[in-house]
Amino acid sequence: MAQFEDRTLLERLARGTRAQARTLSEDTNALVRSILRNLQKILNTRQGHAPAQLDFGIPAPSDITTNFPESIPMMQRIIRDSIEKYEPRLTGVNVMHVESEGDVLSLRFQITAKLSTSKGHNPVFFDTLVDPSGHIKLQT
Repeated sequence: MAQFEDRTLLERLARGTRAQARTLSEDTNALVRSILRNLQKILNTRQGHAPAQLDFGIPAPSDITTNFPESIPMMQRIIRDSIEKYEPRLTGVNVMHVESEGDVLSLRFQITAKLSTSKGHNPVFFDTLVDPSGHIKLQT
């Protein structure tokens, strides 16, 4: 089970107010899974669709990649900036385009960052696929 500090506020609210034992140990895997879920939400939300924060998310990938392949650096920057702004548990975010020989209709990126824990800064990696419909899938 994920520790209290390893979940986002919304994840804690969704699970109710069950009493949980407090501990000083960190479950890094649970923390990475929580970050992965949050990145899925950030990158699959279109800007302007979150009334409380209109710049939350990214523009539709189809709007960004209309000038492909020249638009790849812009897509990398948009993904990086969104993660840096809305996922504070990651630092040193880098987004690299990964050539995809067999699938010309999808874009692949590798996100690398440092996860801040009490034990230091652990490197984390997320493989990212932007499919032809504009949906973004992430995995560790």
